[in-house]
Amino acid sequence: MQKIPRRLIAVGDVHGQFEGLVKILRRAKLIDAQQQWCGKNSRLVQIGDILDRGPFSLKVDSLLDRLQVQAPTSGGEVIRLVGNHELELMMENYLISEFQREQAMQMREKLIGQSLAGDLKAAYAYKGFLFTHAGVTRKLMRIFKLQLEDPNAANLAMLINLIFKESIKHAFFKHPIFNISISRRGPDRFGGIFWEDLEDLIASYPQGSPVWQVFGHTPVENMVVDRTANMIALDVEMQHKLQYLEISDQGIPTVVSL
Repeated sequence: MQKIPRRLIAVGDVHGQFEGLVKILRRAKLIDAQQQWCGKNSRLVQIGDILDRGPFSLKVDSLLDRLQVQAPTSGGEVIRLVGNHELELMMENYLISEFQREQAMQMREKLIGQSLAGDLKAAYAYKGFLFTHAGVTRKLMRIFKLQLEDPNAANLAMLINLIFKESIKHAFFKHPIFNISISRRGPDRFGGIFWEDLEDLIASYPQGSPVWQVFGHTPVENMVVDRTANMIALDVEMQHKLQYLEISDQGIPTVVSL
């Protein structure tokens, strides 16, 4: 029996843009007309920040919940990463959220439960690509290297997710992965994986990142595949433009525009 080549589809920040997300998933042949998973053994990575700004945050969340359950029945997988908007809810910083207080508290409990269960992650690795919401700076990479004999993408994702889950479990958010940079009115020169801005991220790697990084968070006019910096920026602001990243079974990245 011929093996079906596996591919990965990565989608940037959604921010409540339900119709835009559906159009992308339909174009990528991951869902059918009834919005059910039809992607077979494909993988979908959503980079975080599905909440706030747009009108349909809860519909986006519900769709991704359903697809995450459906995909494994045909050998597929839906990987959901945590963005700063989800993280702030989990940290009880409700000012960033557009939910009413009671609804925000309910969403917080849901997000915490999904994070502890592993349904929400802070990082993911695929064929040498490291996915986080906002990217890993040189400073963070140096910290990770102290704990990893081989700081490849898979080991970095494993360590980041371990740190993240333990932090959620104990409600203790002092690790540098949670830093907020000066450019975001935080106290740190560079931010962590939820808050780093693209300009600062590239500045921290004048010779390019040691691993290929894929992230959202910072809006760009078009998805950027920077082969000098080894970085791919996904956040094209879905209310303005619809694009997604496809990584083939051979590890080749391609930007697809609708």
